[in-house]
Amino acid sequence: MKPLQHAQISAKTYGGCWTDYIEVHSFLDSSKAACAHFKHRFLLHHAEGIELGARIFGASVVNGESRSVPTRQILTEHLIEDLGRTVTVEDWARSLLPDSTDFYKSLAKKRGQIESGAVRGERELLSDAFNLTEKDIFAVREFLSFPLKTSAHPAALLVSHNSFAVFLAEKVFGYAFFRKDSKNQFVAVREVFERLIFLRMKTVFSPAEIVARTDSAEWMRGADAMRTARREKERLAMREPERR
Repeated sequence: MKPLQHAQISAKTYGGCWTDYIEVHSFLDSSKAACAHFKHRFLLHHAEGIELGARIFGASVVNGESRSVPTRQILTEHLIEDLGRTVTVEDWARSLLPDSTDFYKSLAKKRGQIESGAVRGERELLSDAFNLTEKDIFAVREFLSFPLKTSAHPAALLVSHNSFAVFLAEKVFGYAFFRKDSKNQFVAVREVFERLIFLRMKTVFSPAEIVARTDSAEWMRGADAMRTARREKERLAMREPERR
């Protein structure tokens, strides 16, 4: 399903016009521009991607009828329309990469180094070479670790350590960081993330390279989505009063 179709469904459900919702839906599908394969969805089509979308667009979208619609709700329904259910980074990681492969073992080693702070030169790169503030260093690391917080699988690294994530970071942080103790010296956000990902991974995978090196499953295609989407939406709608 295309972003326009998702936006039209949102307009039918919540009122207003499809243009009120198109940017939110286009965000979740933006990874297709980096890789025209159904597995592009591993980058954002999960609960963690929904949280990232809410961070970028805010908690709600106000449509043309002045109705406030929760951003998470819009993105959750997009996910259900594509896959038939909500999934997580852990779901993607387990289906993409069996634990018997050399690639799995390589990622497990890299994840261990990252989480233990054992990547040589990381601190020097961020603090000395780029001269970032402690606040920005923390924010950069937090962004790269967002899929690791909810998935113990090594393949979770692939969600944030890739070339698409470099451009995604610009949506979160803008185009430049101020250098420490300076109001007129900048460093490109893109350069910070490219260099840090390369330092950690020894390469910057493109989504297409990741797709080529990983497995697939039928649920990723959304083969059963049409049959299960309505039932899943109804189930979530019944739970909505509980959340309030």
